[in-house]
Amino acid sequence: MIFGLFPIPQRMELKEKRLNFAQQTQEENAMKVVRLAAAIGLQSVLVASAWAASHGDHTGQGQGHNAAMQKMSGTIQNMPLADNVAVNNCWLRLLPGSAPSAGYFLLQNNRPDNIVVVGAAADAFDDVMVHQTRQENGLSRMAMVSDVVVEAGQKLEFKPGGYHLMLEKPNRQVQVGDTVGVSIALKSGEKVAAKCEVKPAATVSPAVHMSH
Repeated sequence: MIFGLFPIPQRMELKEKRLNFAQQTQEENAMKVVRLAAAIGLQSVLVASAWAASHGDHTGQGQGHNAAMQKMSGTIQNMPLADNVAVNNCWLRLLPGSAPSAGYFLLQNNRPDNIVVVGAAADAFDDVMVHQTRQENGLSRMAMVSDVVVEAGQKLEFKPGGYHLMLEKPNRQVQVGDTVGVSIALKSGEKVAAKCEVKPAATVSPAVHMSH
């Protein structure tokens, strides 16, 4: 039978079926696109989660502060090495683009007196700051700290969700697997040097332990 000879009700029914089929096909294609986007974006989600866990909400960082930290970086490089203080298991979490990277390590004070961390520097970054992440009203917030005390004979871990270094303004290309030299400045006018391995953004803890 020729389509044009169908009664009007049947022609309307056929048209409705075709519209329903077209709509179903569009929905299926849309779901395929969503699944593909989710698969492609998985790595970005991991990176974003790592960033949020380690850096939280940045506050109190002005141009004057950045200039002061750059000046301190040059001063730290000229400090003498500290005795009986060690940095172990140092690693850096590398984040993509212009996002700051984070530094973690275990600081061991083998002295009979307390030591005070007042700053840090790195050979691959022009701006390094000591930060602490705190939980406030269910939110992760981060702020710069001017000093961190490590009691005599004790150790303090700089780790995700707590004290850590924030490294900005790389002065050379930094890639996963690289080693970056880091110096921790003490209030006594000395520094503690370490070699830190660069890890991917999704890293939670170092797989390889390095001691210096």
